[in-house]
Parts: sequence; structure tokens; C-alpha cells
Amino acid sequence: MKKAVMDASSSYLKPTETKKEGDSGKETAEAMDVVVNSKRKAEFEPEEEEEDEWEESDGEISEAEMLQAPEWDVDSFDGVEYYSSPDVQLSTLSDEEEAIEDYNIIKRQLINSKGFYADPNRKHIYHYKGICPVGLDRIALPDRTFRDYWEEMVHDPKVEFVEVVRGHYRGGPRSKSYITFMAREKPDGPLVEYQAKAMVTLDRKRHPILCRPTPPTPNP
Repeated sequence: MKKAVMDASSSYLKPTETKKEGDSGKETAEAMDVVVNSKRKAEFEPEEEEEDEWEESDGEISEAEMLQAPEWDVDSFDGVEYYSSPDVQLSTLSDEEEAIEDYNIIKRQLINSKGFYADPNRKHIYHYKGICPVGLDRIALPDRTFRDYWEEMVHDPKVEFVEVVRGHYRGGPRSKSYITFMAREKPDGPLVEYQAKAMVTLDRKRHPILCRPTPPTPNP
């Protein structure tokens, strides 16, 4: 079993390896093909632009702000409440109505789980906060899958890491990973589901945001 090393008082994530000249490998924020059309997003849900200070906006964000580490144990989903998005026509897709219905379901799931769960079988055409589920076997870097990539991020000295079970990702210059994993809180103890959130800033440094047992999910 792997031992973990992330903790509220002494937390860290393994530093990203320095990229060598000519190396084609890039951090996941660049390798992951997640595109959010900010114009469409603004038309769809303008009020969501204020929910996360680092979401895309019309104003410029300085490089210093892009490099700023997130605050430990502060969840951007705290206080966020679900409301149904307006049924507006955004495209000529034949299944537009179904796409918006799925969006509202996914949005509720992400708010209730604070970013850690969205039904992968739903149509992820529109992404709430840019977050989408990612298969663990999908390639994150040239030599690593997302399973490998997220295993490197998950650390807590109080528990024994077992395995990553799912993950969600938001791309961009301050990309976020929402990782759900199983761990044992004592030798031979029962498996406990944990959540870890981490950010990769513009300089490709990895920063922990939180690590906790999965809280009960409120009823819709």
C-alpha cells in the first residue's frame, strides 16, 4: 500500500518535474483538451461568472494572480446554491433541449458534491464551472494516465492510500483536479472514501486545496 502525505498542518503536493528543453510533455492544463466558450457561458448563465474569482472573465488577470497559490482548506463551493438555468436556445443542436436538461442535472450534482461527482453518462455539452468527469485511463501526460497523475497528487499522512476511484477536471491556466480516492484510516481498517482538491498554477506548480473524508451528499 502507498503511504500518503497531505495534511492540514503540513500539506504539500509533489513538485512538478522541471521540463527539459525540447521535451514535448506539458502539464495537464495544456494536455487536456477542455475548452469552455466564455461567450456562450456568459449568455447561458451570466450570474455564474461571479461564483469563482478565477473563472474566465472579461477583465485581464495579471501573471502574478495566475501564479498565486490557493488558500488551504477553502472550498469555492461553500455557500453555492443550485438554481435552474434558463431554457434558452444556444445552438441549432437537434438535442439542445436534452443537453440543457442534462446540464441542470449535472449542475445540481456538482453543487451537491462540491465538484466531486457528475454523472458521466449524461451529455456533457455545457460544463458548469468548466468541470467535467475524466476517465482514469485517459492520457494526462505523454507517460502518464490521469490515474497515475492523480495518484501523485493524493497524500495524507493520517491514512493509507489504496486507489483513485474517479476524478473531475477543470482546465485553464489555474487548472483544478477534484479527486475521489479510497483509503484506510488504520491498518486493516475499513475502506473510507476521501476527497482531495488540487490546483496547478501557470508555472506548473501543484498546490493542495483540501483533503477530507467524503461528506454526506445532501438530497436534491
